[in-house]
Amino acid sequence: MNHEPFVAAETRLPELTFKVIVISILLALLLAASNAYLALKIGILTSASIPAAILSMGILRFFKRSNILENNLIQTAASAGEAIAGGVVYTIPALIIIRYWDHFDYLQTLAIALLGGMLGVMFSIPLRHILVTDKRLGFPEGTAIAEVLKVGADRTLGLKQLILGGIAGGLLEACQTGFKIVANNLQFWFISGRELFGFGTGLSATLIGAGYLIGFNIGLSLFVGAIVGWFILVPVLTSISHAVHSGTQASQLAMNIWDAKIRYVGIGAMLTSGIWTLSTLVKPFVNSMKVSVAAFKERRRGNVLLPRTEQDLPMPLVFAGVIFFAVILTLIFNWQINSAALGLSNLWQWPLILSCVLYVLIFGFIFSAICGYFSGMVGVTASPGSAIVIAGVLLAALFLRFVLSAHGVLTHRELQAAEAVIIMVVAVITGSACIANDNIQDLKVGYILGATPWKQQVMLMVGAIVAALVIPPIMEALFNVYGIAGVFPRPGMDHSQMLSAPPAALLAAIAQGVLSYQLPWNMIFIGVGISVLSIIVHRLLQPKGWTFSVLGVAMGIYFPLSTTTPLFIGALFSLIAKGTLNRRAAKSPEGAMDVPGRIQKGVLLACGLVAGAALMDVLLAIPMSITHNPDILNIMPKTWTHGAEGLGVIITLLMGVWFYKTVCEGKS
Repeated sequence: MNHEPFVAAETRLPELTFKVIVISILLALLLAASNAYLALKIGILTSASIPAAILSMGILRFFKRSNILENNLIQTAASAGEAIAGGVVYTIPALIIIRYWDHFDYLQTLAIALLGGMLGVMFSIPLRHILVTDKRLGFPEGTAIAEVLKVGADRTLGLKQLILGGIAGGLLEACQTGFKIVANNLQFWFISGRELFGFGTGLSATLIGAGYLIGFNIGLSLFVGAIVGWFILVPVLTSISHAVHSGTQASQLAMNIWDAKIRYVGIGAMLTSGIWTLSTLVKPFVNSMKVSVAAFKERRRGNVLLPRTEQDLPMPLVFAGVIFFAVILTLIFNWQINSAALGLSNLWQWPLILSCVLYVLIFGFIFSAICGYFSGMVGVTASPGSAIVIAGVLLAALFLRFVLSAHGVLTHRELQAAEAVIIMVVAVITGSACIANDNIQDLKVGYILGATPWKQQVMLMVGAIVAALVIPPIMEALFNVYGIAGVFPRPGMDHSQMLSAPPAALLAAIAQGVLSYQLPWNMIFIGVGISVLSIIVHRLLQPKGWTFSVLGVAMGIYFPLSTTTPLFIGALFSLIAKGTLNRRAAKSPEGAMDVPGRIQKGVLLACGLVAGAALMDVLLAIPMSITHNPDILNIMPKTWTHGAEGLGVIITLLMGVWFYKTVCEGKS
């Protein structure tokens, strides 16, 4: 898709101003905080670019002089906070899961986040022109962001739904997680003979809003996976393994089965579907890159002075930046990696470190290019980032296993050290890939609007630095309150409130499996079989126009029901509201003109619910973390349990009515 710049190349509107920098820093902090929680909770990030654009539009209206290019720079920097959250939160918690760390070390986490982010920005610069000018890449989200900014330039887009959604989401989360007036999940399990049966759902505004944003296709795919994992496999596996014991509560037994068996079925399914998803996109990516590179070389031979809208950071500066960050990465790895801890002689220290750095540079650039292409094909939200994590950890684990093969059986500590090396290496690669995924989309927005690329690239680095500074303490606070993937800082914590961190758990499991050969392969192979069946069904239904997310089904198996069900509920709200609106528009051509605006209101409301609830969770985590007591704000007696559950169900239904009235009737 070819776009003429919204602002002419010769136009000199103010872009990189003082107010842009200040607002960018504040919004990057907010979006990084909210997305850190969301990534730990469900392993899915909704694109922060549109919320960032809308928030910046609202703030800039208080200034007499502002323009669309300033607005674009603010959303560029602020959305980098979401990308850094993805890169760090997808990977670093794996060090907690393997129990190599017992808390999030601030300096080490900060260093990994910064290096991944800065390398991602550097890698995306030479890719910018190649990808943003490729006519075969539609950049669906990037185009939508540009349209939102164009509308905002005319000051015709209100913030009412976003603000109301944020207030409602924050208040509901406070009543659920803090004061315990409203339940945030509902569980019902019972034992019949040797089988365990039951049902569970979450009642979280964050997850319902996220479900509305991801859409019905992915939401249904997640729910299908939940049916397979929790309604079919749990009864079957409890019967086969004789897991039912007298004296064990049914709800606790369900979590035990998830931890010991279902989790690994989900990992096997995610591994298979992730690799399949990646393989289907490699060929078109390679073909497109060949054509784009050839066309770019032809343009470079012209020796034409580049207009403002084509001025990137100078390539010598980019190369110098890559070398500088490679040197810093070498020092960090020398600090963290100890060949003796792996059972190797000191002669291996520097060869191992340099191999890790080289691996990061080579595969970091390759994965950054692939993710940048993904953002052009399907947008940032739908990009299969987990497939990149899987590919990166598999290759790194196989390489390290080869290096350690002559060492024989690893001790527990040596195994932990080897897993930690893999996780740190993959964390930097994932960080660079996530930031490149987001950056290429933002640079496409700038290309459409007529922005100056090098100014966007500077602001991307500002956003990445701010997010890297704030995310580590947020992860530490959330871990202290909720626990992560079955690992808890204190005994007796509530398993139902645990943050599942699916990508990090998957990373840890693959690293452990490759190095120790001790994974429950029978469960993983069941997951592989389910994923293969899903792929076959997907291919059979595709010619008929029926599609679903194979990776979504796998993630639905892995997620607890308290996560999957509200995502499906939100997706169902989206289907009902949009379907009703479109049917009405089909009967009344005049009403069709208002459809995009109505749909946008629903999106703003969902974004508000997600941001408000997620930010409230971060705020609540502060007193809970300080006191080491998640019930510090609880004002309700224990007898209020059923009343809280009833209120949760009623409020969830009211959210559905709210979405319907907002989208279909234009009311707030």
